[in-house]
Amino acid sequence: MGTNNAMKGDLKNKGALDSQRQNTPDVRSLMSEIREKVKKAVGDNRDSRLPFIPQKADENSAERKAGELLHSEELRFLNQNHHYPLSSYRPDLITSHRPGVGKVIVKIKRKILSFFWQGLFKPYFEAEREYQSHLVRLLNDMTKYIDSRDAFIFWDLIKKIDYDVNKALERIEGIADTNAAALMSTERRVTDLANKAITDTNLLATSIKELQSQINTVDSVSRGIEGILNRSAAANKHLSPSELKIENAKLDAVKLPETDFSYLLLENRYRGSQEAISGRMAFYPPFFKNAQGPILEIGGGRGELQLLLKESGVSSYSVDLDSGMVEAAKSQGVDARLGDGIAHLESLPDRSLGGVIACQVIEHLDQSTLKRLVQACAQKIKPGGKVIFETINTDSMVALTKNYFRDPTHVFPLHPETMRFMLDLCGLRVTEIHKLSPYSSEAELQELQLNEFMTPRWAMAIETLNKNIRKLNSLMFGHQDYCIIAEV
Repeated sequence: MGTNNAMKGDLKNKGALDSQRQNTPDVRSLMSEIREKVKKAVGDNRDSRLPFIPQKADENSAERKAGELLHSEELRFLNQNHHYPLSSYRPDLITSHRPGVGKVIVKIKRKILSFFWQGLFKPYFEAEREYQSHLVRLLNDMTKYIDSRDAFIFWDLIKKIDYDVNKALERIEGIADTNAAALMSTERRVTDLANKAITDTNLLATSIKELQSQINTVDSVSRGIEGILNRSAAANKHLSPSELKIENAKLDAVKLPETDFSYLLLENRYRGSQEAISGRMAFYPPFFKNAQGPILEIGGGRGELQLLLKESGVSSYSVDLDSGMVEAAKSQGVDARLGDGIAHLESLPDRSLGGVIACQVIEHLDQSTLKRLVQACAQKIKPGGKVIFETINTDSMVALTKNYFRDPTHVFPLHPETMRFMLDLCGLRVTEIHKLSPYSSEAELQELQLNEFMTPRWAMAIETLNKNIRKLNSLMFGHQDYCIIAEV
C-alpha cells in the first residue's frame, strides 16, 4: 500500500516537471528570430524618409496676430517637451514574480534590453534628441524673427496710414477753410444787406413815429384852440350884437385881466392829450375810494382826474391858478375853481378834507411854499386821509433833462427821499412810493443778442455789456414820474 503511494507521488512530480519544460520558451530561437527581423527592417529602411503629410488648414481657425507666435501655446509646448531624458534605461527595474525560473527570465530580459538599447536604440534616440533640440531652437529664432518682422511691418504700415490720414485731413481742412471763408464772406454780405434793410426800416419807423407824434401834437393843440374858441363863443352866445358891444365896452372900461391860455396851450403841446393823461390818472381814484370827506386837487389842470373821481363816485373839486385851465376843466362838467390852491387849503377848517392830491405841482413851488403845503395837509385832512404828490422822477436822466427843463415854470426838482423826509418832518407817514410813466422799450438802448454758437468768452463779454446796458437804461430811461403817498 505504501509502495503504491510512493510510486503515485513520483509519477505526479515527473508530470509536473515535464509540463514545466514544455512551458519554458526557447530563448535562443526567439533571439535568433528577432535578430533576423531587425536586420531585415534596417536594411529595407536604410535610405527611406518618413513621408511628409501637410496638415489641412482649418478655415474656421482664428488668424494669427503680429507678435503672437513667440507667446503661442504650441511653441511653449515644444520648448517644454522636446527634451526627454535618456536615463530612463534602468535594467534593475526589470523584475519577476516567479521563483526560480524568474531569475533566468529577468536576466534574459535585461540582456535583451541591453542589447537593443546599447546596440540599436540609444544612438537613434540621442540623434533624435539632438535633432529636436536644433529644430526647437530654429523655431524659436524663426518665431522671434517673424514677430519682429511683423511688428516692423505693422508699425511701418501704421506710420504710412498715419501719414496718409494726416495728408487727407490737411486737404479736408484746406477745403473746409476755403468753404468757411466763402460762407463767411457770403454771410457778411447777406448780413450787411439785412442790416442795411433793418436800418432803413428802423429809420422809416422812427420817421413815422416822429411824424405821428407831431400829428398828435398838432391835433392836441388844435383841440385846445377849438376848446378855447368854443368856450368863448358859448360865453357870448346869449348876447345880442348890441349887448355884446356894450359888454366889451364895460370890460374895456374896467380893464379886467384877460384869460391867459398860454399854459393851457403848453400843456396841450407837451404834456399829452386828454385821453393820454386820463389813462395815467386812472391810477389814483382807488386810493380815495373810502375817503371820509371831499378830495381837494391842487392844480387840477384840464380836469382829467376830476372827471375820473366823479365817475368813481368820489366827492372832489380842484383849485388852479390858471384861468385857461379852469375854463377847460369846467367844460368837462367838473367842479373847478380859480384861485391859489395852497391858500385855499389853509383857509379850510381843520380835519375837513378826506384827502389832497397834487399832480405835477410841487416842482413849481419854492421850498417855503412847499413846506406850507405839507403842513397844511397835515392839519386839514381827517385822520386816515391820503396825501398824494406826483412829480418828475429825478432818477431818470432823460425825464429830468427833457420833461423838467422844457417847462419854464418849474422851480426845483425833488428827489423821492427828499419828499419822504419833508413829509415825515411834518407829521405825515409815508406808506408808498410808485414809479410811473415808463418809457417804451423801443426808446431804450437795445441789448446785444446772445447766440448759441458763440464761444464762452464772447458770450461772457456780451452778457457783461448787456448788464451795463441795463444799468444805463435804468439810469437814463427810468420811469418819467413818481408819486409819494402818505397818511395823516
